[in-house]
Amino acid sequence: MPCPLSMAPMPREKRNILGHMIDERQAALTSSYHKFWQKAGISQHFSWDSAVVQEEQTAKKLTVMTLNLQYFQSYPKDVKLAEDRLREVLGGEQPPDFICVQEGLGNRDVLSPLGYELCVCSAQAGPAQSVYDMVYGDEATLGLCDKANHSQLLCNQIYRRKGSSWQVADAGVIQISSDLQLSGGDGRATGALAVRSMAWVKAKSQSDARQGQLGAVCLMCAHLTGGRFEDQYFVQQLAKERSGQTDRILAYFQQQLKNDDDDIGILVGDFNATTEYHAAGPMAGYFKGAIANSSGVQADASAKELQPEELENAFQEYMTSPFKSIASHKWMMAYDQAAVGVTSSFGHLIDHMALSRPLKKVCAEVLHLTNQKFGNQPSDTDLPLTDHNAVKAVFSI
Repeated sequence: MPCPLSMAPMPREKRNILGHMIDERQAALTSSYHKFWQKAGISQHFSWDSAVVQEEQTAKKLTVMTLNLQYFQSYPKDVKLAEDRLREVLGGEQPPDFICVQEGLGNRDVLSPLGYELCVCSAQAGPAQSVYDMVYGDEATLGLCDKANHSQLLCNQIYRRKGSSWQVADAGVIQISSDLQLSGGDGRATGALAVRSMAWVKAKSQSDARQGQLGAVCLMCAHLTGGRFEDQYFVQQLAKERSGQTDRILAYFQQQLKNDDDDIGILVGDFNATTEYHAAGPMAGYFKGAIANSSGVQADASAKELQPEELENAFQEYMTSPFKSIASHKWMMAYDQAAVGVTSSFGHLIDHMALSRPLKKVCAEVLHLTNQKFGNQPSDTDLPLTDHNAVKAVFSI
């Protein structure tokens, strides 16, 4: 059944919208994540027969979007055109109740004019660093974005749609990265790992709030360590760092945010990787083409006496470690690449949502905000806004 999310026509877009309706009982048997848990040696925590799910007639719809703005590097100079495109993306019969932004700028708000209000921002309420620091002073990258943005704080943000039936009860930000020191050389910077944070909101539907019913939704927005700058250091314990960041987020939900068994956690964001590593897949191609032979990686591999096969195995562990952490906490992914398609301009799904417990239905779709850089593929959009596609998901709670 097609996913009835965005009904407004988009004549200039060559969009490939994939709808996905997931029945929980069927998903437990057929989902690729169920197979992933088995491969990881972790038994699935939830029994779909005993899962606490509400009847369809009482379920509440919650629409969540994940949106990486790439610190506005690819954002059009024509503000009116960009605003019109964003308005188109955010329209339809089920507009997002919440938008989880990664790589926003603390001084720039493009969503309030479209009917959204900022609930929390890591540049205002928590740890954040400048664009310059987050890209480790890379001159080529800085040269591609507005010089005025170099000193601006890169941040995670959560916006709420004005008029949404979901009300924010609390919000905050925590740091999720460690104080790991990176050894540079061979063209790499030396110093502290760039700071990563998680912004969160706790929300309840208006009807539940009026009736004093328990059960809240905790949305957590994060951008994990990774990407082309930090990938060059992956041998230096970054697999442990990425899984550790995921552990901190999920532990924070369990220990600080979850007050009732009916509370639901939804982790949203850019994981800089897809869930599985395949020898012929984009991550393996990226490793062979851009990582394996770089002088810094070779120096680290030599220091640890890693053979080529061991080096690639270490890279695989680095990329997939957050998903093993999610599985070990008995959380589950809300969708996969087969269901929604790709979000990275390099051809794989890196923008994810994970759930603390099963929901009765999930409907998700990719919204094209970028084009693919390889494979001579036709353009998905005539007006790229970023180097990521957005994902919009409707949850039945």
